Amino acid sequence: MKKNRINLHLLCALSSILLVSNGLQAMTEEVRDNVEKLLKTNSCKNCDLRYASLLFAKLGEANLEGANLDGANLHGANLEGASLVGADLDGTNFDSANLDGANLQGANLQGANLYLANLDGTNLKGANLDGANLHGAYLIGANLQGASLRKAKKLVIMTNQEIITSGAKLDKDTILPSGKKYSK
Repeated sequence: MKKNRINLHLLCALSSILLVSNGLQAMTEEVRDNVEKLLKTNSCKNCDLRYASLLFAKLGEANLEGANLDGANLHGANLEGASLVGADLDGTNFDSANLDGANLQGANLQGANLYLANLDGTNLKGANLDGANLHGAYLIGANLQGASLRKAKKLVIMTNQEIITSGAKLDKDTILPSGKKYSK
């Protein structure tokens, strides 16, 4: 009887593993299809691109509004002028990416890696950059109105005052790395 219970538990565990792995395969296939679509059409609005590998991708002017790019790797990608309005970019790697003039209004960049990223003129209005790595990121002219930079990591190149005087657009709702709201 005890042996039958163990076999039943083992069978249930194996069935669960198979169901989960089939779901992951389908998800991986969906992401792979979405990456192919994006690279062909330069558009993938509201699509699933979680953990996609888009290293050095040429995505200038791409439409990625509302897309889920959690954990995606966009190292060295060119996203100049791209629209990522409302995109989920939690933990996304933008190391050395060009986001010049991109629109990331309301995007979730919590924990994103923006090391050495070019954010010149980028619209980050209302974006969540809490815990993001902004070490060496170029923020000159970026719109940070209403953005949250709480506990942004390695923002050692720019102090709160340097952000304020950098030409970045700030307002009373902008939360600086110190956790304090911007005030004139």
